[in-house]
Amino acid sequence: MASLFTNELLPATTEEAIREFNEKYLAVISAAPAPTWADRFVIGVGAPRVTFPISLMSTKFLETKEATSRVRTMMEQDFDLKVVEFDAGYEAKALEVLTNSFAYRNWSAVPERFRIGEGRHVCKQLATLLEAGTSTASPWDAVNFFSASHLANPSDSSLGTFSNYQASGTDPNSISNLTAEITAMRGVLDENGDKLGIEPDEIWLPTGKFQAVSNLLNQQMIANGESNPYLGKLKPIHVPDLSDVNDWYLVDSKAIGMGIDPMVAAKFQPSDSLGLRFFDEASDFFKTTGKLKVTNHLWYGFRLVFPHAIRRVTGA
Repeated sequence: MASLFTNELLPATTEEAIREFNEKYLAVISAAPAPTWADRFVIGVGAPRVTFPISLMSTKFLETKEATSRVRTMMEQDFDLKVVEFDAGYEAKALEVLTNSFAYRNWSAVPERFRIGEGRHVCKQLATLLEAGTSTASPWDAVNFFSASHLANPSDSSLGTFSNYQASGTDPNSISNLTAEITAMRGVLDENGDKLGIEPDEIWLPTGKFQAVSNLLNQQMIANGESNPYLGKLKPIHVPDLSDVNDWYLVDSKAIGMGIDPMVAAKFQPSDSLGLRFFDEASDFFKTTGKLKVTNHLWYGFRLVFPHAIRRVTGA
């Protein structure tokens, strides 16, 4: 079969260009996205406003003193989360898309740009939430999300408090500093006032801190000739979306996997026509400009939730 020249691969009509765009977009969103540190916090919701229950329900067995069993009333709290619409878009001259291979290539790359842009959007929004956590009330107990005095049980203040915040400047590039902060994080309490069993296995770092700490954690031996106690036990994760160049976070990924999420990115997906919108030859935009335009619309709501599985440390 004879080879086709590049210009013969171009769409013959704007309708064909839009159809090809749709096919590429569906292929992109169906493929596995490039992983980011924030992926685990994205959940799909079925409405633009959702009520989330918030309770650890930590079970504690006590000796039976009566014929009837002891039961606890579930003092479950909740919070409402509303999604907000976000959008981004591109436009291109229809004549160039139909006749210029470079313009067509750029047009064909837009679906992938939308997917990458959505991932970056979620990362930036969640990083912004984290950095505002010292002045944002937690839905758990109505104190600041990062605080040294969280209530173990919001319904019973007699069960004690715990901390998920170190306000003193602390350098993460130090085994002794890491040991002190990990030990402090193990003191997080459950609803009964007992240790929850938090065991941090990740450390989230801004760009300026990441490489040095990563090098430290991956050394077989530390400076004094002893074995590295955190080799393979504490995973360094680069969070480039953090704007603060010093602060860092200890995280228990296993607790997050059990549902103790420090934050949530709720994604609402309405009808396809509301998500991806084309301005084709029938639109006034095209009749005025001679351009094709496509916009992608997202609906997300972001919120801090449980303060238990994450600890913020002011960096130095």
